Amino acid sequence: MPQNLLTDAKVRNAKPSAKPRKLSDGGGLFLLVKPTGVRAWRWKYRLGGKEGLFAVGAFPLMGLADARKARDAARELVDKGLNPAHQRREEQRQNIAETEARRREAEGAFGKVAAAWLAEGKPVWAVATHQQKTSRVKRYVLPVLGTLPITQIGAAEIRTALEACRQAGAWAAVNVKGDLSAIFDYAVTRGLVDANPLPGLRALVRVPQSESKAALTLAQIRDFYAKLRAYRGYPETVMCLRLIGLTACRPGEAADAEWSEFDFEARLWRRSANKMKAGREHVSPLSEQTIALLEQLKVIAGNGRYLFPHRDKPDAFATPARLRYLMRDLNIAKGASPHCWRTTFSTWANENGHRPDAIEKQLAHVESNKVRATYNKALLVEERRQIMQAWGDYLAMAEAENVVPLRSKASTTSG
Repeated sequence: MPQNLLTDAKVRNAKPSAKPRKLSDGGGLFLLVKPTGVRAWRWKYRLGGKEGLFAVGAFPLMGLADARKARDAARELVDKGLNPAHQRREEQRQNIAETEARRREAEGAFGKVAAAWLAEGKPVWAVATHQQKTSRVKRYVLPVLGTLPITQIGAAEIRTALEACRQAGAWAAVNVKGDLSAIFDYAVTRGLVDANPLPGLRALVRVPQSESKAALTLAQIRDFYAKLRAYRGYPETVMCLRLIGLTACRPGEAADAEWSEFDFEARLWRRSANKMKAGREHVSPLSEQTIALLEQLKVIAGNGRYLFPHRDKPDAFATPARLRYLMRDLNIAKGASPHCWRTTFSTWANENGHRPDAIEKQLAHVESNKVRATYNKALLVEERRQIMQAWGDYLAMAEAENVVPLRSKASTTSG
């Protein structure tokens, strides 16, 4: 069969016609000229007694000489009993797999993945939450796993990272384990790893039995205030703990509180939804004792953005960890933490006959009954204002070491 019947000039000058036409180069290779002007190389061959047609390439991306080389390479495959189209698809699949592997390697260093996860979560999380997660990752995770490819991190590497956390306390390891699981989930959704190994490693970390949310007794509250008066550390830390006690807010909510959130005339603290755990705006009435505390704090904190600014970074707020350390050092009760003030307030309010709806609203708890939550939109501000003033009076009497504190009168206002 004659070959090399075409020339470059004939190929370049091939014009379309009303019907597709073939310009043969011999040896089964021909140029298909379509009515649309598209020109493509095709090679006709026989394999296993059946005729096949191989799409060699498109002109002008593939010239005549290259088309002939591609035909010869395809013929060698056919001579070996291989289908050239199947072989090309396999090569393409391998190329894609190699490209994907290189991408994973480039993007898959654990430190890079963790940084991307933190960046994606920043607009969604509360400011304090993002700060806490960032701090944990930098302190406990990156020194151990930061430079490793995420695909090479398994149980042994994760165990090493969590063991380092345990020295800082059982809850540090629990929280870091949660961060690691979230980072791996993030990596799975982006094709950097095939699976999250953390769900299969539950036994690595046990959630400790919580003692930090127990309600403080009256004697312990008095002990707390007595030890605060004797404390010689940063006064801002003391005031932050006092604010948590007076408002029953979460420690992180006090730590990142901003002056712009406080309405002194209306005696309200308004926190935006993006700064709340439940993702809803929260309004908290302020007692006379809280207003007095804030006025004192203004003298110390100055006119910056935050009530409790970071001492080394004026544009940032103090870490809630400082509050935990102080509460621990005061040694009020076993496992006592700043969060125990919420339990203490809730216990006191319920024991003194205040309405559960108002108590839960003050604590910014989410209604578990979805139907009830839909209809219960009242803020109950005035009712809660009475509760918080009674609570402020109770703490003031406890600090003044009243022998028998008066029980607050349950509010009957619906708000």
